[in-house]
Amino acid sequence: MKKIIWSWFLPITLSLILFVVIRPALAQTVDPIHPDTVGVESVDGYSQVYYEEGGSRKFITSGNINSKMPVLAGKYITYVTDINGLGQVFLYDLTADVRTQLTFIGNNLNPKVDDKGRVTWEGWQDPNTTWQIFFFDGLSTKQLTTGDTSLNPDFSGDYISYGRRDITDTWRAVVYSIKDGKSVDVTTGENARNPKIKNGDIYLAAGSLVEEKFSLTVDDLFLLNLTPISDSTESSNIESVNTVLEELNATPSGVVEVPIATESGNNSL
Repeated sequence: MKKIIWSWFLPITLSLILFVVIRPALAQTVDPIHPDTVGVESVDGYSQVYYEEGGSRKFITSGNINSKMPVLAGKYITYVTDINGLGQVFLYDLTADVRTQLTFIGNNLNPKVDDKGRVTWEGWQDPNTTWQIFFFDGLSTKQLTTGDTSLNPDFSGDYISYGRRDITDTWRAVVYSIKDGKSVDVTTGENARNPKIKNGDIYLAAGSLVEEKFSLTVDDLFLLNLTPISDSTESSNIESVNTVLEELNATPSGVVEVPIATESGNNSL
């Protein structure tokens, strides 16, 4: 009789244990988190980062320290936490409930993230230089720029856009291809300070200026070997650009790298 009882009791007990252990993981897989938005709210005098889902708000930071600049993409949130007076970039995985600190030195701000968990931001990590653009590919971090002040990074697919201020104090819009590991200057002028890419199109703006669509797409930039176009010559070059594109359709050309400028431009912001 005891053998019969144990033969039933042990499998049932084991099943209950497995159900308790595995059920949360299964629930997480079946019903993943889909935040509607992210934001910052003051809690006990300190700004904290939260996300909202279905009207419910959950904080992902806490303590006597300020966190800010949250950005959401898919299951990832990137944000900045002030540590010893300097901004450090973090990446939070909603599904795994895992937080990763990406920076440890200097001042790092304005992070952007994509749905693959890749992050780009502007950082001043060397006191002898100025703001530069950094990129975390999910495994390691590399510095994309050197020399000139570079700001306002933004993500779109496998491209990162940012503004670069050269030694003549002129802003240049730049697009970096993650896939090719190359950067191309787009145009110059005040509206080149904060370039963005939307569905392959390039938009230029600065401050309160209205966004303007650039005449070339990101694919055009990396397919053609083009030099930067200034504000004064952009309209006159549209016709020649169209001519080049027509010729390109007949005889495709290779991609030629336009290296990131390395002039010494330690301008203050």
